[in-house]
Amino acid sequence: MKEANKGWIDGLDGLRALSVLAVFLSHTGLAGIEGGFIGVDVFFVLSGFLITRLLSAEHARDGQISFRGFYWRRARRLYPALFGVLAAVAVYTFFYEPALRGSLEVFPALFYVMNWVRAFQGYDAVLTGHTWSLAIEEQFYLLWPCLLLVLLRLGYRRSLAGMVALAVVIFAWREWLAFHHTPLARIYCGFDTHSDGLIYGAILSSLNREHIRRIGYLWPLGAVYLGVTLFDLKMVHFAVRPIGYVPTSIAAVVVIARVVTAQTSVLVRVLDVWPLAMLGRVSYGFYLWHYPVIHVMLYGGHDPILGFFGSFAFPKPVMISATFAVSLAFTLLSWFVIEKPTMRLRFPRRSVSIA
Repeated sequence: MKEANKGWIDGLDGLRALSVLAVFLSHTGLAGIEGGFIGVDVFFVLSGFLITRLLSAEHARDGQISFRGFYWRRARRLYPALFGVLAAVAVYTFFYEPALRGSLEVFPALFYVMNWVRAFQGYDAVLTGHTWSLAIEEQFYLLWPCLLLVLLRLGYRRSLAGMVALAVVIFAWREWLAFHHTPLARIYCGFDTHSDGLIYGAILSSLNREHIRRIGYLWPLGAVYLGVTLFDLKMVHFAVRPIGYVPTSIAAVVVIARVVTAQTSVLVRVLDVWPLAMLGRVSYGFYLWHYPVIHVMLYGGHDPILGFFGSFAFPKPVMISATFAVSLAFTLLSWFVIEKPTMRLRFPRRSVSIA
């Protein structure tokens, strides 16, 4: 496989970029992009696919999974950039928004529990509320290596059946809660109710290449579904319902399957154009930074900026473009000053592996 030789898969960075752009535009309130939240579900599927692919390859190669090594790599990749954003948020609220000074919203983000705070309290943190999705992913990373190791020991068929059964259980539990009128915030933000997208990605990663290729033939249907859901208000209302999470994730699965098995296709060439590929590579930092930047520049942040926009009465597309540029500037600063240097750090001692 081409991607196995070079360590990454062409096109997936472009898919990340489109997903984070959809989320960004949705958060700006731009009319017609109400369905941008589906980018989060695409990220879930991508994460489940890539993490399972990595861990399964390690197990196939070494007969074991290095838990410490895995957790070290995840912490090294995720925490430094998060620290940078949360430090900036803390400084900003201290000097410019004293009303938020006592909210302590950085702590649920820091400990990756923002999803549960929002699920049970309905609290929409002003500057860090978007970290609910990162919390779901981190909770998956915490549990999945152990569970995957158990499944891999059962053999291919039983392992795959176990993943499918887990996805079915999550779906059934979510629908049971919805039937009993559980608040949507609880269903949307709970790890136990919105993590099946990660499992769908894991299932895709566990299939053999020919099965993935056949699934990929359906990619036009998946792409159309995601595109329509992004712009059509009726589809947005369907996708945000508990049953709507499944087709969104499946649409992401078939598009990813096409990218993985058709590296010379037109789809991959389009996704791999330089601007998309570069934004996708730094998409984690962009996701972290865009939400507080949007708050400051568009939704009631500190007065000098609001006064600047108010005085000149810029059209909203211009304001959104400026917000994107500032978010990207902070993203690149984070990438070159924080993320790239910390990704070169080595584990301080030999990791313990479990066969």
